[in-house]
Amino acid sequence: MDTSKRSDKKREKIRRRALEDNPKVITSKNRNRLAAGFGVMLFLLFVLMLRMGYWQIYKSDELKIMAAEMQKVDTEIDPVRGAIYDSRMNTLAESVTEYELYAYTQYIYKDESISNDDKAKAILSLSNVTGKDAAEMQALLEGEENLVLIADGLTREQVERAQQLFGSNVVIKTRAARYYPNGAFAAQVLGGVNSENVGRSGLEYEYNSRLAGIKGRAVRVTDNNGNTLSNGKTRYYKPQDGYSIVTTIDSVIQHFVEDALETGMKKTGADAITCIVMEPKTGNILAMATTPEYDPNNSSQPSDPEALKEFEAMTDEQKTNYLSSMWKINAVSDIYEPGSTFKLIAAAAALESGSADENSRYKCTGGIRVDDYTLHCLATHGKQSLKEAVGNSCNPALAQVSLDMGAKTFYNYIDLFGFNDQTGVDLPGEGYSIVKDPDNMTRVDLATTGYGQGIAVTPLQLLCAVNSFGNGGVLMKPKIVSKIVDSEGNTVEEMEDVKVRQVVSEETAAKMADIMEYYVSDAMGTTAYIPGYRVGGKTGTANRVSGKRYSDETNTSFVVMAPMDDPVISMICIVYRPTKKMYGSNTAGPIVKEITEKSLEYLGVERRYTKEEAKAAKKNKVKVPDITGMDSLDAISRIESYGLKYTVMPESLKGQSFVVVDQYPKADTKVDKGSIVYIYSE
Repeated sequence: MDTSKRSDKKREKIRRRALEDNPKVITSKNRNRLAAGFGVMLFLLFVLMLRMGYWQIYKSDELKIMAAEMQKVDTEIDPVRGAIYDSRMNTLAESVTEYELYAYTQYIYKDESISNDDKAKAILSLSNVTGKDAAEMQALLEGEENLVLIADGLTREQVERAQQLFGSNVVIKTRAARYYPNGAFAAQVLGGVNSENVGRSGLEYEYNSRLAGIKGRAVRVTDNNGNTLSNGKTRYYKPQDGYSIVTTIDSVIQHFVEDALETGMKKTGADAITCIVMEPKTGNILAMATTPEYDPNNSSQPSDPEALKEFEAMTDEQKTNYLSSMWKINAVSDIYEPGSTFKLIAAAAALESGSADENSRYKCTGGIRVDDYTLHCLATHGKQSLKEAVGNSCNPALAQVSLDMGAKTFYNYIDLFGFNDQTGVDLPGEGYSIVKDPDNMTRVDLATTGYGQGIAVTPLQLLCAVNSFGNGGVLMKPKIVSKIVDSEGNTVEEMEDVKVRQVVSEETAAKMADIMEYYVSDAMGTTAYIPGYRVGGKTGTANRVSGKRYSDETNTSFVVMAPMDDPVISMICIVYRPTKKMYGSNTAGPIVKEITEKSLEYLGVERRYTKEEAKAAKKNKVKVPDITGMDSLDAISRIESYGLKYTVMPESLKGQSFVVVDQYPKADTKVDKGSIVYIYSE
């Protein structure tokens, strides 16, 4: 019995195992497994449906936006940067299209199937097209990059030539670039732009928001290959081109200034020379320059070859400091001790305040004792009037003039003349003067301020103050932009002449004009004397500060105005650290004389000679030939045959052939031999 039961159990066990091994038989275990798997699938399907519902319903708006963003291509369109013109609408700065040339080195040079002769031909052809050295070109083609920049800043003709030679194996790209047609002309005033075409210095920086314009946009709906979809919308937002600015700069007078400064640098051995020319009655700046210059077309380095060598050896920090100094506008930014030119301010303040008049007398024994100090003079002048004291540039006399006024009175006039404030000129980086507070001013401080030491001002501040003597005592705000125009030439904004305040009376202004004229015609400023023109002025020589003491090095200067009966120009010229000559009359004098004479002739101011002057002038005169309508090369030959010189406007056309559309001086004008005739193209 027990044996039969065990056999039955064994057979049952074998039967069950056989059923389990048979896939066609559904057991309870398999049934449970199937149920569990189906449940998991139902759960996952439910989760997937919930997730799909979440994205399709709840997140549908967000997905639409994301899809649109993925299909949308938003391209910025650069506006054309506005131009900068001189007062006669000659272009000083403009935007041009420059071309970049790229080459596929694999197909031009690197492929093994290309013979050595063909490689050499490719190098030579690209070198000829771009003007680059053949060795440099070979290095570019042998580089690791397959598509390499061969050259930038090319002309359209150059890149078209490259296309003719290499076809699709070269790629051309364009970019907007700033171009200054006259090169290193009014460089500091015009300034420059950075690689993004944003103003970095000068007028480019000051008026960047007006010049830059507003970028446009082109919005397209594309597929994943960048092709515009047939049902996609394209929106175009036109860029707004920048406005152009018309400056008060007169290019002819600017040329006079730059030519004279270049000559002055050679004759004086100075570190630098700065000059400003203005209209006393309007505040318009007609010219402004500082040497050494630089070319704004390549403003990242100095133009002078020797300076460039020194620059390349500098550290990055030194280069940054050098460029910042090179770009700044010294006439506006730098402060200096004016020296004896400030005696005009002291004399005017004394006359206006009543502490001095025509009957005042000042004794000079070679020096003056003030407290425990002796202030020296270059000579012993004896008794002299205020007019004679300024004419003699007498330090003791002007020290006494200041002491007679008192610190508070003198300080008030210094303030009225604008030396405690910036002038507000529309140029960046204007400096601040250093004027001692009257409450802290010692008697020695007061005395030395009377002859321009112990006070530091900007060149523009001093010239604006002196201008008031030629404008009935009215101080004018200086400006260098006269108006802003759109691309059609329509005036958008006009800058009016601004009267700051009445500084001195018309009577005092007339007396100061007389003192200035006396200084040039009969006293120490005769180096600026011009026959037939009534020129007034004052020189200055001030020792440079080294540490806490004055050194033997000097800054020399000359401020002038002409003609004194009805001034049309004023000028200040500062020669920094001259090494070949010493005093303002010898360093700055010849410079201001040359600029003043040429400018007055150019502006049509008639000479009024004395009999002696007229007799001497006739011997050296020549009539200007008529060259209008002639080919420029023929015109130049004719000009030179008359013993005259020439300058082409713009200078970029020098040596080229073009039709002369205008000239200055006009035909038949009598000028001195050796004078410059300006030749104008269209």
